Amino acid sequence: MAVVFIPMALEFANHIQSTLSGMKGAASETVRLNLVDNFSTALAFPTAVVWDSQGVPQDQADTAWKAALDALHDDTSSVTDVTDGKVLIENWPRPDWHAAFVADKATTYGEAERVVPKLRADMAKIPFPGANRPWVTGGPALFLDLNLASTESLRTGELIALPATFLILLLVFRSLVAAALPVIVATLGVTCTLGILDLLATEIKMPITFFVPNLVTMIGLGVGIDYCLIYLARYRRERANHLTTQEALRLTRKTAGKTVIASAILVISGFLTLLFIPLEFFTSIAVGGMLVVASVAFATLTLLPAMIFLAGSRLEWGSSLLRPLENLRLAPRCCEKWGRLVVARPWLCLWIGLFILVVLAIPARRLTIASVEAKNIPAQADSRKGYESLSKNLGAGWMMPAIILVQHPDADWMTGDGPAQEADLVKKLTALPNTLKILTVTDSSGTRLAQQTRMGLLTSFNDPTQSVILMLSASDPQSQPARDWLDAITGTLALAEKDAPKGTHYYVGGLPSVTLSADRIIKGNLPIVIFATLCSTFVLLVLFMRSVLVALKAIALNLLCVMAAYGFQVVCFQDGWGSRLTHLFPTDGLNTVVLVICFCALFGLSMDYEVFILSAVRESWLDNHNMKLAVQDGLLRVAGIITSAAVIMISVFLSFAFGDVVEIQQLGVGLSFAVLLDATVIRLLLVPAIMTIMDKWAFWWPGRAIPVVEKRNRAHLPHDDKLPPSGKVGRTSPS
Repeated sequence: MAVVFIPMALEFANHIQSTLSGMKGAASETVRLNLVDNFSTALAFPTAVVWDSQGVPQDQADTAWKAALDALHDDTSSVTDVTDGKVLIENWPRPDWHAAFVADKATTYGEAERVVPKLRADMAKIPFPGANRPWVTGGPALFLDLNLASTESLRTGELIALPATFLILLLVFRSLVAAALPVIVATLGVTCTLGILDLLATEIKMPITFFVPNLVTMIGLGVGIDYCLIYLARYRRERANHLTTQEALRLTRKTAGKTVIASAILVISGFLTLLFIPLEFFTSIAVGGMLVVASVAFATLTLLPAMIFLAGSRLEWGSSLLRPLENLRLAPRCCEKWGRLVVARPWLCLWIGLFILVVLAIPARRLTIASVEAKNIPAQADSRKGYESLSKNLGAGWMMPAIILVQHPDADWMTGDGPAQEADLVKKLTALPNTLKILTVTDSSGTRLAQQTRMGLLTSFNDPTQSVILMLSASDPQSQPARDWLDAITGTLALAEKDAPKGTHYYVGGLPSVTLSADRIIKGNLPIVIFATLCSTFVLLVLFMRSVLVALKAIALNLLCVMAAYGFQVVCFQDGWGSRLTHLFPTDGLNTVVLVICFCALFGLSMDYEVFILSAVRESWLDNHNMKLAVQDGLLRVAGIITSAAVIMISVFLSFAFGDVVEIQQLGVGLSFAVLLDATVIRLLLVPAIMTIMDKWAFWWPGRAIPVVEKRNRAHLPHDDKLPPSGKVGRTSPS
């Protein structure tokens, strides 16, 4: 499968695109569809070419700029119209600064993004004098560069994550072959997933957002290597008990194999709930998350055992070279002492653990929502340079205006009281805080050419009952003040509709309105996602653990863990501590997509350790029916593996925080910190303390008495220091 999908996986990055459509019923979507059908695409997908010719003689600059405009006009395969900014905008800021607005041939943001490289290629053919080259900027260009930066972050993350995890596995297994197998299996699982996603993107045209490749690789490597670690560690333990390869693999499949299946189903259920959010990019995130977990779990249960069997005794190759590391085996003694401490003082450990989580969660109360902004895109990107140059000279509102679609009651609205009604509305809109400038069809200011250009841009060529009002904000269009301004515009238009004698209707759109609508759709559907995640996790845990109280306990602790992760993200990004201590970018808030992914993914990921440690405790409980002994024995057997698995997952997630995409940084930091809390405070402190306190009621099941005696084959409960009784697990071997 990997051989088949490798070529597709390599092409996957080329099929990432923004997915800002699909919000049926939203006013911004109504505006987008009408702009595409009836107006210039310069409004639907704002794109501009910007050139700062400072220091270049004026005649040379004018000649080069004319050549640039001619090249854009000649590119009939990508461009329908080009408007020189000096024609449209009066009081041009500088004679040595140039900007042109481009109407491209596109009906979606994805198609508009594919036009940007062609425009950049057109500009690259022209010999511009001076130090600066033209920059292609605007909404599609910003999203394209965000996708490219995301792909670069993916490469950086992989280059750091794979060697780091191999070194950690080398310390765990003390064998070169055993350390290499999990990395190989997880990588092949991720490769298959990326190939399948590329197939979906090309064959059924599923839009893929820039979150998907990084999320798939992060989750795939982290979860896949953890699954392989759990499976391989159990196999080596069985082999140490003098079982044959076949016997050890059979027993590993019945124990660690079931744990992998249970964990995979729980993680998949977390991503499945993302489908309740009716946005196209969440569909791609959900599908990508489910596919990669299923792929790495499938690879762990099929490919890994086959590789183990074929490796045979060579699985331990290289262990003699790493024999000095045997002196580092401190985990068993530490885990034994820790287990005794927790079961001796369970209430103290409980209150300490809860105090830590609550304190870490307190900053989450200050959490604010922030959209993708131009300042979050890498500073070296062409689109950001052009955006900042345009913002400095004209104002950012020119690139991302608020677009008001006006639906008039009849086609001859300009011959009646329509112009007076529009002038009255413009007066009210101009008085709103943050309004920089308003462009309308009825505006008679400027030269005749400027009026004609404005008329052609703001009137419909298919429906004479429609026109457009452009509003430019004084602040960054994606900032919180601009979002408040959009709400004020919507309120003003709602009052105007009530006063309109002939039933004029207004719809607010534009890129800032689209992102605002998307955030509100996410927030509106978030309660459904949370409820579905909690219900699915509870049901699956009850089925896997055969315990109601254990499932309720897991959900409560997971909620605290997620809130603590949000609190840490607020401190790192929103408060700016991450930029003071490391390279993390400060932001005005956290991205809604990151918050939702963190919630759903963490509820699934944390169940890896939940299922693993509770399975070990349950095995011991069914054997001796003493909860204190069961907790100590369970910790002794799995604490080292949980710690190793957590270190691997944290290293994978943090590797992706070294990229230049703020949203990927937020995702990597949030997931890694949550895993750290989950593997330490929760699994090694709170879970054993609560299990000790609950005692025999931990495994209570409605309608069934608590078992008093239950004979089990101890061959299913092997310990590092005990051999299974002879005759219980088939033929033994001196090897």
